Amino acid sequence: MSQPTGQIEPQTLYSLEEFKQVSGMGNWALRQARKAGLKMLKIGNRKFVKGQAFIDFLDSQNNETSN
Repeated sequence: MSQPTGQIEPQTLYSLEEFKQVSGMGNWALRQARKAGLKMLKIGNRKFVKGQAFIDFLDSQNNETSN
């Protein structure tokens, strides 16, 4: 797993490569997150992740494990 190099900003739109670098997530973890509900934007052949979408995803995962 990569080491995170920053923090996720809610108002920032990250390319998939930028997001992987900032979050420290690898391809497998990102694929699992997407299957679990992480929303991504697709423009042409490129995918992007909104910082707020990732924060919302983490909150939803936390709520599921708490219940």
